[in-house]
Amino acid sequence: MGDDNLRFFLDSLNEITHFRNSAAEVSIEANPESFTDAFATAAIESGCNRLSLGVQSFQPNILQAYDRVHSADEAKRAFYSARKAGFSRINLDFIYAFPGQDPKQWEADLQEAARLDPEHLSCYELAYEPGTALTKLKQAGRWEPEDEDVCQALFESTENWLSGLGYTRYEISNYAKPREECLHNLASWRSLDYIGLGTGAASWRNGIRSKNILDPRVYQKRPFEQSESEARLPEEALFDLMLMGLRLPQQGVSRKRALRQTGLDPAEYWCELFNQFKSNGWLEIKADCIRTTPRGLLLLDTILGQMLPEV
Repeated sequence: MGDDNLRFFLDSLNEITHFRNSAAEVSIEANPESFTDAFATAAIESGCNRLSLGVQSFQPNILQAYDRVHSADEAKRAFYSARKAGFSRINLDFIYAFPGQDPKQWEADLQEAARLDPEHLSCYELAYEPGTALTKLKQAGRWEPEDEDVCQALFESTENWLSGLGYTRYEISNYAKPREECLHNLASWRSLDYIGLGTGAASWRNGIRSKNILDPRVYQKRPFEQSESEARLPEEALFDLMLMGLRLPQQGVSRKRALRQTGLDPAEYWCELFNQFKSNGWLEIKADCIRTTPRGLLLLDTILGQMLPEV
C-alpha cells in the first residue's frame, strides 16, 4: 500500500468511525523495506500514533533464512524515518531460537535494538508456519529445529537481558517500558470485544466468534456478511479467556471478569486441577487474580493442554 492509498483508506475509515477523535491507540504494522519517509508522514498525518516494525534480526544470515528482503541498515533507517515523522511509540518485532543461534548473537540483537530506544519489543520463538521456506526444509528433513532446552534458556535469558535495559515482560513474548504496553494486544489477551474489517478478518463480540468473507470481490458486495459465525459454549469461552489471559504473567485472569463474560468462575470450574497446579508451583490464585508463576509460564502449553474442554 502506497502513502496515497493509506491516506485514502484512513480518511475513509475516519468518516465512518471518527477514530481520530476517539481512539486511544492507532497502531500500524510495516516491513522496514517499504516504510519510507513519505509513508511514515502519511501514517502520522492520517491518525496513526503507534508503529510496529518487523525487524526480526540484525544478522544478515538469519534475515536471509527468514526470507526477509530488508537489511539491518534498512531496519534502522525505517526506525529513524518513524521518529522523524513523529512516532513516539514504536515496537520492534524479533524472532529468536534460530537453529544453532549463539546466545551472544541474540543478546547482540537485543542490545542493538535497545540502542535505538524503542518503547516496546516483541520477541517470539521461531515458529514453523505453513508454506515458509524453513517449514519446507524442515518437512524435507533438511532443517533441524533448535533443541527445546536451548529455546528455554533463550526465553529466560531474554527477560534477564531486557529487564536490565529497562523493559518489563508484560506478556509471554512482549516487553515494554513503563506505561508503553500495546493496548490493542492487551484487549485481545483480556478477551475483550474486537471487530475485524476486511476480507477474512475475524471478530469477537458478545461471546460470538465470526469471520468475514474471504473472497475480496464478494466481500466488496456484502461487507457485513460473515462466512463463519459461531457462538461459544460457556466452557469453551472460559477456556479461550484462560488461553489468552494466562499469557499475562503479572495481570493474569480476573475471576470476576471471567464470571461476568462466561457465567463460570475458573477457580471453581477447574478447582481440582488448579489445586494440583498450585501444588506443582505452576499457578497462583490471589483474591481476584489467577496467574502463572515463572515456572508455570514456561509450562503454559502443558497447563492449557490439561484444561482443554471436552466439547
